[in-house]
Amino acid sequence: MHAILCTLALNVAALAGPSLPIVMPSNARGLAPADAIALHARFDPSLGALRAGRVDAPGPFGADERAQLATAQRNSTTLAALRGGSSPTDHEWKWLAIGGVIVLLLVVI
Repeated sequence: MHAILCTLALNVAALAGPSLPIVMPSNARGLAPADAIALHARFDPSLGALRAGRVDAPGPFGADERAQLATAQRNSTTLAALRGGSSPTDHEWKWLAIGGVIVLLLVVI
């Protein structure tokens, strides 16, 4: 049964393969040279600082920010639970339970 389904899937893929360039929209094939030049003209070098892979490190905390963080940590008991490495939240437990049920169903099947 699996061999028949695999053969059928391969046949469908082989038939659909040559028609993919026809189905693909023309704008997905690449930019026209004029469009690429227009986009490059709008490039702003200051945006590089906003990228996730930037090289420079963020600035250090000031004394007032450190005092505010210390005060928040003393006054809030849930702030420590929000740190990385603490126990999962209720939302995470829900997804862990759903994943466990899916794994259990796959094992049973």
